[in-house]
Amino acid sequence: MAIAPQDQKEGAPRFAARPRLGRLAGDTWEPYITLKDHFALRLTARRRPARTTHRLVRYATRFRPTRKAKLLVRSLRKRLDRYRSRGFKVPVYNTWLTRLPVRRGSVVLESHMGTCYGDSPRALYQEIRRQGLKLHATWSYDPSPAGFPDDARLVRRWSWRYLWALARAEYWVDNQGFPQQLHKPRHTTYLQTWHGSAYKRMGFDETRVRLQNAPGRERLQRAVDRFDHFLVRSEHDVNTLARAYRLPEERLLRTGYPRNDALIAERTRSETEGRLPRPPLAGALGLDDHKKTVLYAPTFRGGPGKQRRARLLLDVREFAERFGDTHTLLVRAHYLESARLPLCPPGTVVDVSRHHDVSELLALTDVLITDYSSIMFDFALLDRPVVLYAPDLEAYAAERGSYFDLREEAPGPVTATQEELFAALAELKKSDTRYADRRRAFVRRFGPYDRGDAARRIVAAVFAPGSSRDARHTIDHDRGAGR
Repeated sequence: MAIAPQDQKEGAPRFAARPRLGRLAGDTWEPYITLKDHFALRLTARRRPARTTHRLVRYATRFRPTRKAKLLVRSLRKRLDRYRSRGFKVPVYNTWLTRLPVRRGSVVLESHMGTCYGDSPRALYQEIRRQGLKLHATWSYDPSPAGFPDDARLVRRWSWRYLWALARAEYWVDNQGFPQQLHKPRHTTYLQTWHGSAYKRMGFDETRVRLQNAPGRERLQRAVDRFDHFLVRSEHDVNTLARAYRLPEERLLRTGYPRNDALIAERTRSETEGRLPRPPLAGALGLDDHKKTVLYAPTFRGGPGKQRRARLLLDVREFAERFGDTHTLLVRAHYLESARLPLCPPGTVVDVSRHHDVSELLALTDVLITDYSSIMFDFALLDRPVVLYAPDLEAYAAERGSYFDLREEAPGPVTATQEELFAALAELKKSDTRYADRRRAFVRRFGPYDRGDAARRIVAAVFAPGSSRDARHTIDHDRGAGR
């Protein structure tokens, strides 16, 4: 006879129970069948003490005062949710918190909207600590504080503590943009380090931005107008990023990126001492010194919005089968995306998407595989092989737009299929020699201001006493440097 879902099984024995809450919570186990036809047990009350307790609990939770208390709690939760909402926080911040007095020497740092402790803000923070400057650092994080420095004050992005820190800070430092809705206080200096040179069109050059309504474009302009200093690493950045975001000349700092100081130092070390031993991170990732390390870092292909899961264009399992004996593939998804990797043999594929600082990964990488990501501009400073895997090049360039012909300027071979990519990797020694001069020309065009001392010079220009005068001097002194 079929048994209905959640029916007690007829004739099934019941068992006496001794629950941890005592026999007042229940006294008998009864077998039953779940909706998925699984056999299970439930705790019931069959004797008078347990039945009486259940009736009292039922009465206490359903009589009128309790119902009113539930409604009151629900109303309080809605009000608290309103106080926690951005719609409530933004006007409070812009109207009241920005009137608070400045806390001298306070710096709020943020990297990629709080998702990591890395990039140029990290390099500047470490230089500030190295010089022993009396600055009070606050780092924003979202969603987790894991990996951030223990000796810094941490605040969750969009929390009240975050807004309080921003309102009182003497300096803002980030590489992408603090929330657009938030006004910059009059006493605050905003250093925008940015996060890479541009191949694809940015800012007001983007089709998406040009098609926005007037209020949307005005919001972007107000957000950009908050920048007091904007870092560039070449005249290409001046003609693309600075122009696309309508930044005046006096706000540009031609210093290069602080994050790239470590890459230049690593190149100098490897040229004088050799590639071994590798940086300590190699051991932490379990990399074999006898195998080449290949980093696959594709660009972001989505639009504005929450983090999404991306489908990798590279078949990492096939890579592991063909090159796993001699190469280890590091996969780094864009920070606004995530990727699920297939199961591969140990030591062949490692997911490094959550590692905070990409510069540390580049320093131990032998070969870079990317597409349109600005990571190629940074990796070229190491003078190591780059292979571009761009199967959707024409479609991407037509949809997003580009500032130059990638095939004409790329620091390495541009492949359109996976077979072409694997062939380029198989004959890397030949192509490396063929593209060596092109790589150096690529650096001369796109990274002449990266000379290994960007962090020191920016700290002196922005954070030292009399920094406004020094910042202007830095701009004038560096114009045309490296050309």
